[in-house]
Amino acid sequence: MIRTALKPRWLALLALLVVVVWSFTQLGLWQLGVSSNAASRELAGAQAARPTESLGAVTAPHQPFPQDGAGLSVTTTGEYVVADQFLVPDRLLEDRAGYWVVTPLRTDASGEEALLPVVRGFVTDPALADRPSPATVRVTGTLAPSEAPVPGSQPEGQRGSIDTADLANDWDGAIYSGFVFLVEEEPAVTAAAVDRIPPPVFGESGVVWRNVGYGLQWFVFAGFAVYMYLRFLRDDTLKDRPAAPARPALVPTASQGDSP
Repeated sequence: MIRTALKPRWLALLALLVVVVWSFTQLGLWQLGVSSNAASRELAGAQAARPTESLGAVTAPHQPFPQDGAGLSVTTTGEYVVADQFLVPDRLLEDRAGYWVVTPLRTDASGEEALLPVVRGFVTDPALADRPSPATVRVTGTLAPSEAPVPGSQPEGQRGSIDTADLANDWDGAIYSGFVFLVEEEPAVTAAAVDRIPPPVFGESGVVWRNVGYGLQWFVFAGFAVYMYLRFLRDDTLKDRPAAPARPALVPTASQGDSP
C-alpha cells in the first residue's frame, strides 16, 4: 500500500487531500467561532437593553450582591475618596497590559453613607493614574460582583483584585458588596490619559446551535475525505497485486485394497 501511495498520481491526490482537510477544518472552526460570537452579541444586546436604575434601588451596603445585578446599569451621586484609590495590575485592554484604576465613591444612595469601588479606567503605567478632585460627581456604570482574592503581596497602592471583603478590612466605613465599571461621569473629572473600559458582558453566553451543526458538518466532510482516499488507495493496491496461482485439484488415488 505504501508503494502505491508513492506513485505520482497518488502523491498528487494526497496533496489535494491535505488542502481539502485543512480547508474543511478551518471552515468548521470558523462556524464554531461564529456560534459563540453570535450568542455573545445577543447577550450583550439583552444586557444593554436593561434600563439604568438608581444604585439605592438595586443594592445597599452590608447586603449580598443582588442575584440579577451583574451587568445592570446603575447611577448614583457622591464624591471620590482619592486617599483610598488603588491599582489592579495584570489587566488587559485591547491586548495592552496594564492596570485598572479603582477609586471609591462615597455615596448615600441607600440612605446610609458607604463606599462604592469604581473602576474609572485603564492605564499602561501607574504614573498615568490621575487623582480626581473631591467635587460632587454623578456616576453611571455597569454593576459587577466582587472578585475572588488573589494570593500574594502587591506593591504599595496596588491590589491583586477588587475583593470587597478584603477592602472592608482596610476602608473606613460601610462598603457595597460589588463595584462598577465607569461609563459616564458628570462632570467629567477623570483625566483623558485614563482609558475608559467597555462594560463587560456577564452571564453564560452559550452558543448558537445552528452554527455548531454547520461546524460539525465540515468536520464530518473532512473525515469522509480521508476515508475515501484510504478506500481508493486500498482498492488500487489490491488491483496491482498479481493474482495467486490456482492450486491443482487433488485427484484421489485408489488404494491397493480397492483393486479388483
